[in-house]
Amino acid sequence: MIEIRHVENRRMLGEFIMLPWTAGIYKDDPAWVPPLIRDQRRLLDRKKGYFFEIGEAELFLAYEEGTPVGRISAHVNHLYEERYDRDTGFFGFFESVNDGEVARSLFDAAASWLRRKGKRIMNGPQSFSIYDSVGFEVEGVEKMPTVGLFHFAPYYKDLAEACGFTKCIDWHCFLVERIHYGRHAPYLEEVKNSLLKDTDVEFKTLGRRDVGKRVKEVQEIFNTAWEGNWGHLPLTDRQLEMIFRGLRMFIIPDFAIFAEKDGKTVGFIISIPDVNPGMRILNGRLYPWRVIRFLREAKQTKRVRTVIMGVLPQYRGQHIDDIFYLKSIEAGLNLDIWESDCSMIAETNEKVINAMKPLTPNPYKTYRIYQKSIA
Repeated sequence: MIEIRHVENRRMLGEFIMLPWTAGIYKDDPAWVPPLIRDQRRLLDRKKGYFFEIGEAELFLAYEEGTPVGRISAHVNHLYEERYDRDTGFFGFFESVNDGEVARSLFDAAASWLRRKGKRIMNGPQSFSIYDSVGFEVEGVEKMPTVGLFHFAPYYKDLAEACGFTKCIDWHCFLVERIHYGRHAPYLEEVKNSLLKDTDVEFKTLGRRDVGKRVKEVQEIFNTAWEGNWGHLPLTDRQLEMIFRGLRMFIIPDFAIFAEKDGKTVGFIISIPDVNPGMRILNGRLYPWRVIRFLREAKQTKRVRTVIMGVLPQYRGQHIDDIFYLKSIEAGLNLDIWESDCSMIAETNEKVINAMKPLTPNPYKTYRIYQKSIA
């Protein structure tokens, strides 16, 4: 018999966070990259986690004979309600053993809580927002994700669909492989000769003393530039702080590029090396001996991922994004990095997808957000 309980104390929160390990869900899965336990604790901390400034959430654990076998969150986002609708609530942080009864019990518990909040639709997984971990993998599930992305058990989509969930939207991951001047010479030369020479925009890399200023610029530009993208909500101060706390130790100045025109910052792109293979060594904890092995492994990466970028709308069409791509590729080549991950891009964002075509990207992974009527 499956028993569902609310997470009521620190001990149960620990069980919630550790469930992927204790339930053995990813025991023999080489694509799983364990998240840092400290980051999970901060995200779920009702006093420190950014989400609890803009929403409400309840966490649930499923037990079978006293042993945790599944987990889920149910949450409402007040920023989403103000911008989109008041009918939609969300689930996230879903993990479960491969058991239909466990999954249905978890989804039912989340749906019941959302109905009490007046919701008619349950959407997810979003853990907690569109700029956190979203979707179950429906393609490329056997491949390890790039840094900042997550891997889930391949049967999760089947459990969701068996419980009545249907597709809401897909988010694609693209990989530009085997980058070198020979293969991409026409595109790179065109940008170099006809764009860099003619533009009056200055491009600067991140200075260590400018981090505070640049973080604020990133927030302002991103919140404006991504207006209209599917599910976009402005990044809050605390949310951006959380993002940069996770990125800070991985950022390389040459991969953080800012566009300035007449002294005003009008765009940016930030990429980081793919450290996910090394994250497996950490196994969720920053023990010193693991950190040393992690750093050694991280230096071997041949892949970089653009994690966040934006150009103010009034400066689009000036090839600033093309120059960002060129400079990021050149920075990678100088570090012997020859793969570039462009993730995640909503299937509805045809403009960005088309803009990448000169680099012949390979769509290697797709995450699907599901939804279900709970009225």
